[in-house]
Amino acid sequence: MSTQQTTRSRQLRRVRHGSRRFHSRSLLVFLLGLAMLPLGLPAQAALDPGPLLGAPPASNSNTDIVITSLGAGTRVSGGLPPLGQTWPIDAYPAGVPAGYQTENVSFAGIINTQDASGTTTAEMYCIDLRTSTRAGIGYENGSWDESNVPNIGYVNRILNTYYPSTNLPAGNVNNKAAAVQAAIWFFTDGFVLNRQSSLYSTVAGIVNDTIAAGPLEEPDPPAIAITPPTTGAPVTGVAGPHTVTSEADEIEVTVDEGFSLYADADGTVPLNSPVPSGTQIWVRSDTGATGPANLTARAAVTVPTGNVYLYDAATPGVDNAQKLILAVTRELSSNATAAAAFTEVGSLTVTKTIAGPAAGSQDAVVITIDCGADNQFTFNIDAEATGTLSETFNDIPAGSTCTIAEPTDGDNDSVQVSTILPGAVTIVSGTTATAAVTDTYTFTPGTLVVTKTNTGEAAGAQGEVTISVVCTLDGTTVLETAETIPAGTTDPASFEYPELDAGTSCTVTETVDGSSTAVAVTVTGEGTVTVPAAGSVTAALANDYTFTAGTLAVRKDIAGTGAGRQGVVTLQVTCTAAGATVLNTTVPVAAGTTEPTTEEFEDLPAGATCTVTETADGANTEVSVETVVDPAGGTVTVPAGDGVEVTVTDTYTVNPGALIVDKVIAGPAAREQGPITVEVVCTADGEEVIRQDIPIEAGAGGTVPGTVSGIPEGASCAVSEPATGETPAVGVTVELPEDVTIAAGQTAEATVTNTYAVNPGSLTVTKVIAGDAAGNQEYVEVDVLCTLDGVTVFEETSQVPAGTTEDVGAVFSNIPAGASCAITEPVTGATAAVTVDTDLPADVEILAGDTVGTTVTNTYAFLPGTLAVTKIIAGEAAGEQGEIILQIRCGPDGSVLDETVSIPAGATGDVTAEFGGLAAGSECTVTETASGATSAVQVVSALPAPVTIPAMGTATAEVSNTFSFVAGSGSADQPAQYKPSRPYLPATGLEVSAGAYLALGAGLCLIGGLGIFLGRRRDEEH
Repeated sequence: MSTQQTTRSRQLRRVRHGSRRFHSRSLLVFLLGLAMLPLGLPAQAALDPGPLLGAPPASNSNTDIVITSLGAGTRVSGGLPPLGQTWPIDAYPAGVPAGYQTENVSFAGIINTQDASGTTTAEMYCIDLRTSTRAGIGYENGSWDESNVPNIGYVNRILNTYYPSTNLPAGNVNNKAAAVQAAIWFFTDGFVLNRQSSLYSTVAGIVNDTIAAGPLEEPDPPAIAITPPTTGAPVTGVAGPHTVTSEADEIEVTVDEGFSLYADADGTVPLNSPVPSGTQIWVRSDTGATGPANLTARAAVTVPTGNVYLYDAATPGVDNAQKLILAVTRELSSNATAAAAFTEVGSLTVTKTIAGPAAGSQDAVVITIDCGADNQFTFNIDAEATGTLSETFNDIPAGSTCTIAEPTDGDNDSVQVSTILPGAVTIVSGTTATAAVTDTYTFTPGTLVVTKTNTGEAAGAQGEVTISVVCTLDGTTVLETAETIPAGTTDPASFEYPELDAGTSCTVTETVDGSSTAVAVTVTGEGTVTVPAAGSVTAALANDYTFTAGTLAVRKDIAGTGAGRQGVVTLQVTCTAAGATVLNTTVPVAAGTTEPTTEEFEDLPAGATCTVTETADGANTEVSVETVVDPAGGTVTVPAGDGVEVTVTDTYTVNPGALIVDKVIAGPAAREQGPITVEVVCTADGEEVIRQDIPIEAGAGGTVPGTVSGIPEGASCAVSEPATGETPAVGVTVELPEDVTIAAGQTAEATVTNTYAVNPGSLTVTKVIAGDAAGNQEYVEVDVLCTLDGVTVFEETSQVPAGTTEDVGAVFSNIPAGASCAITEPVTGATAAVTVDTDLPADVEILAGDTVGTTVTNTYAFLPGTLAVTKIIAGEAAGEQGEIILQIRCGPDGSVLDETVSIPAGATGDVTAEFGGLAAGSECTVTETASGATSAVQVVSALPAPVTIPAMGTATAEVSNTFSFVAGSGSADQPAQYKPSRPYLPATGLEVSAGAYLALGAGLCLIGGLGIFLGRRRDEEH
């Protein structure tokens, strides 16, 4: 068991031993938390309150169900495959597969819904774990294909086998619902329960049994339909019929606003909803809108288990909601939809004119109007009708093209007809187009028909035409007339001369043919014709008009200092006559041409208007051009039988050149430099023609272009840099280009590259030597290690000679700017006799082009040593002497040690005194201020030479006193002196044995106190 699990167990035991009130309150909070869980992950908000049963759902007219609350179920934990990854459907995994993402689902189970009527509820399961939903969200019935959910056939197998369709699996209702939902999510989302879940074996059993049984087919949709799904009609008409069918007795039918439903094909009987199954419905547009109009049929019908429900997109701010599937068959309010589309229409009025002397004697006439599929009409005209008749055909789709024909024209044995049909007519929305059909009827004995047709390129430009008609019969003139056709007429003309007896000879000629100085004509069809019996004869005159010829000359002149260096020149020549284009061509002039060129265009119609423009003027990078057209505007009129000229003169000048100087700012210190000035000096024929500075502001980076314009052709330009941008912190290397020769109209380029680098810095380290032992140290090494971006960029060592006492400075140069330098002292100068206290500085950052100073201070001190002074008492009078006093001094004037040692009178043997903690190197002297000599005892003293205290060692000094009796002193008379067994010397510190015993006693006290403390704590815990 882990530490975390152990802690949790203790907490649980504490809760069980607590008050019942606390336990009940915790349960209540837990249940309330379950009730407020959102429906599915990843939504985290509490479930929104849903509408009460009987209340209208918050949705649109296509909504079938609305979520109201959560049903049976509980939370589950497991894992999902990464989004987009498939999973095998062969067996339930033994645990959450590796690589799956943890998914702790706050609720798995039944989702309660109510239908659109607000009276019937239905239980749903989620088939879309990764999408959230909430109470109040509306849904429409959909198909499996529309849901795009995988393995949904297996889900249908589960729904028909387990809760709530059956009482399986075993367990309480919450666990049943959660287990079924988790099994569904395995097929739809790849969700796998944690192996530790109490529902794991149940879910695995459901999944494995379902895989073995196999998927089910998609169930029938709700039994309600509208057929056909779409109809169409003119916007002024009625669309339909649509037939609504359902298993329900009554079906509510609605349509979009702006449209109305009718029970008859004429759209006169409004439809009263609800309607029985099988009712036919028609739709009319009330406002002229084309729709499509959406029809909705709704009824309470049986919805089989396994039908899916998809989000109705009716909730503002919600783009998507999880997909649901019906858990058990229910009778629910369901809908079907259809659409009626309307088209914009127009009308066509066909007018039939019955003319001629035989009008009213003709047979029946049939005119056909073909406006495309489903829009074909017939205009029937009774026999013997006269005058002008018309009929209007409505509801023709806008944009249709209508063709009018007359398959039956009403002619018979005694009547002949001449028919004029209109061209194709296009229908425009909301308007009435017109088409006219004219039939001219004539009787027998015969009729002369004269037709006039004008053709040719100059048709329409001709003058007035006069036709002469002279008819004779048996030498007698029976008809003499003239017909005048106005100037510019292009439409065919027809003239009829009825009631001419058969055999009449008619001569038709043109006395005025419409020709002019600008228009020539060829007339055909003149002559004599004979009128047949019971018929007609036609004299067909045809005039072919052409323009009379003239000439246009186009001249191109090239001038100027740049002549010959231009590119291709193109002249556009366009001539029109009587509104028609008679010439449209180009005149190319080769590049480099210097001589004038002329091109002539012959046989142009007299009076034609010709315009010459220059579409390509030959200007290029080397030369520019000024164009003059004579006459101004370049437009002339072609004279008949003569010529006219247009001159286009191009004067070319040589273009100056330019120089682009690209300033490339590179290097690690780019953008840190100061202002830069690039100078361009151009000379031509030994004279300066251009001098220009290109300033570049401090801190610029990359490539900075500068342009010098207006440089004469052939000039030589030198580029220099009087200001390089170098600063104390930034150094530069400048690469200047070679001199550049400027070509006409060309832009030369030169590149000046400045590579900037940060100037290195320096570090001055001052070594301070201090302390009592200064000058006694060995040599010292100071190490400087500098890093930049984690890389060592500088490392150097400086030595300070041994015995130095003055401050010593060392300079470390050429350290990259920005580097961080650490100062260490691998060799401190400490010796066996000298200790050192080193004060190292913090790391130092090097500044570009600057010197940074820092200090390393070494304070030296001698190591302590010991002085042992031994007093040797010898001679025959040893023990009879008086008090002896030794004076011990170490260091100048006793600065290290200045002490006296008193040896009591009568002492014998050797007496030693030790003085510890003396500075090594101190010089010590021992003198004897009282020798112990008395009136009876004399002494010979041997004093030691000065000794030097060794570091961590002991220097010894022996003072030897040899005592003897003074002759005749009578030593036996001296009282015997007390001789202690231990030399009597002043104590200089705690003896080792006493210190050890004290330490032992303190340890025993500490152990005892610790035992008492631990004992009391155990009592408190118990």
